[in-house]
Amino acid sequence: MKVINFLNIHHKILINKNFTNNSVTYYTLCMKDMAKSVELPDLAGYVSVKEAAEMIGCTPSRVYQYIASGLLPAQKIGRMRILPREAVRTFKRSPAGRLRAKAPVWRSYRSHVKLSITIIHVQIRKGQQKKLLQMLRSVEPEDHTFPGTIARYIFGDARTIEILLVWKDTEMPDETTRQQDFLSFQQALADFVDWETAQISSKDVFLHT
Repeated sequence: MKVINFLNIHHKILINKNFTNNSVTYYTLCMKDMAKSVELPDLAGYVSVKEAAEMIGCTPSRVYQYIASGLLPAQKIGRMRILPREAVRTFKRSPAGRLRAKAPVWRSYRSHVKLSITIIHVQIRKGQQKKLLQMLRSVEPEDHTFPGTIARYIFGDARTIEILLVWKDTEMPDETTRQQDFLSFQQALADFVDWETAQISSKDVFLHT
């Protein structure tokens, strides 16, 4: 059962609503200038705004925005809204920020600035893929940032991963510092990947976006 509080409503209200093939009658009894709690039966196939926010992974205010923009359907019951569970379950959030109107153009750095890439290919230890993914997702934003890099990527499949580091030569630290950073990274992943299989290569960047 769900309890809904109504404040400062001056009339007795009887609300009848139809939902899909089911007809549900709600009785809301409110007294003038008094707060009343009225129990309503759970609605099969419907969720509250708060429940929808938890399912989607956003705030209730964001759910109201989705409803107002027509991205999510909702029924209004008095001063509350309920949403079809299936519509919420299949809802896909828009990516944060503005969508690109067109693809970014190719660019090249000025002649006195150069970019280079380090590519590290290494095998995942047998049966360690899930644990490796869990470890990578738990990495703190400030960990293993490889100072001097302007971009970093880790990608792979069930058997191998590749680490891609993009360096800017005007910000790149000395060789000793880079080796220390890489050693720390190796130690963090040692239980999950076989560093003896690692293949490392470096290349210059000619164009970028």
